[in-house]
Amino acid sequence: MPAPCIEHRTFLPPQLLLATLAWLVWPSVTHAVDYGNEVTVLIEPRQAVATSLMSGRRAIPLNTHETVIGSDANGINAVVVTSRRLLGFSSRTLAWSETDRDLNEKVLERRVLPTFSVVRTNKHLYGFRGANGVWLDEPLGVREAVKRTQTTDYGVVFVTNERLVGFASLLGDFSTKALGIHEDITRLDNENGLIIVTTSTRTLVFGSRLSGWDEFE
Repeated sequence: MPAPCIEHRTFLPPQLLLATLAWLVWPSVTHAVDYGNEVTVLIEPRQAVATSLMSGRRAIPLNTHETVIGSDANGINAVVVTSRRLLGFSSRTLAWSETDRDLNEKVLERRVLPTFSVVRTNKHLYGFRGANGVWLDEPLGVREAVKRTQTTDYGVVFVTNERLVGFASLLGDFSTKALGIHEDITRLDNENGLIIVTTSTRTLVFGSRLSGWDEFE
């Protein structure tokens, strides 16, 4: 009979256990914070409107022939996907920010979490950081495809056929880790705010307070 998951985790490398312990005792928030719904977003004729207690109504105009594909709000941020742009609103900066996208770029997925948002297309991964209202993007390779996505309240990991791509609400740009040609993903777990990727050859850990990826043989 297969061993339960808790038994499997007791055999994680000591370095990984230390990384998890460091995460838990970090002098900051280690568990999800309930930000509530600080922002709401409405689509009105020729504009998108974000409303929060601090900013009131903040509108951003839509361009001629620009149509809205979808919109979501959660926690401290809101995202609007249009036919031409990605629009993000932060309740911390009390302002909209935008990033253009390719005309032939197809939006495949969007996730709006309490402190950040991500939008996946067939050409790019886009991340919006609610704390400072900044958009960042990571191009995908010509033959690169996302196979799995794992999120926590503070970070996300995209597993592609070529690499691991992490984005966190508290760090800088996207952080990547190449996969070997014959390296297979065997487990993908959340552990106290860390995203742990186990492959056939190693264990990789991504978290919003780590400097990108940590790797353990």
